[in-house]
Amino acid sequence: DMERKEAYDVLLHENNSLKSSGSEALLAAQWRQRYENCLSEKEKAETALDMEREKFGKNRNEGRKEDAGKYESKYKDLKESFRLYRKKAKEIFEAQQKGEMAMLHMTENDTNSEDAKLSYLRNLMVNYLSSDPAVREHMEGAIGTVLKFSSDDCGKISKQKKLHLEGASSWFG
Repeated sequence: DMERKEAYDVLLHENNSLKSSGSEALLAAQWRQRYENCLSEKEKAETALDMEREKFGKNRNEGRKEDAGKYESKYKDLKESFRLYRKKAKEIFEAQQKGEMAMLHMTENDTNSEDAKLSYLRNLMVNYLSSDPAVREHMEGAIGTVLKFSSDDCGKISKQKKLHLEGASSWFG
C-alpha cells in the first residue's frame, strides 16, 4: 500500500512538472512508456498464469491417472480374489461331496480309515472355520455325518443356533 502511494506521488509530481513546462510531447512519451511497461507486465503475468494452469492441469490429470490406476489395480485384485474364492468354494464343495460318499463306504475296523476320517474332519473344520456363513450351513451337515451326530445332537445344535442367531458365536471365542 505504501509503495502505491509513493508511486502515485511520483507520477503526480511528474505530471505537474510537465503541465507547467507545457511540453505535451514529453508527456505523451512518458505515458507511452508507462503503457508499454504495463503491457509488458501484463504479458509476463499472463505467461506465468498459463504456466501455472498447465502445471495444475498436468497435476490434476496425473492425479486422475493415479486414482484410475489405483482403482483399476484394486478392481483387478478384488476380481482375482473373487475368482480364487469361487475356485476354493467349488473345490471344498466337491471334496465334501466325495468325502461324504467316501466316509459312508469306509469300514470302522480299518485304522487307515480312521486316519482318513480324522484327516477329513481336520480339513473340514479348517475350511468351516475359515469360510463365510453361507458356506458353513452346508458344511455342518458333513461334520455331523463324520462325527455321527444323533438326531438329539442335531436338535441341540439347531436349538443353540437359533438362540445365538443374532450374536456372533464361535467355537474358539
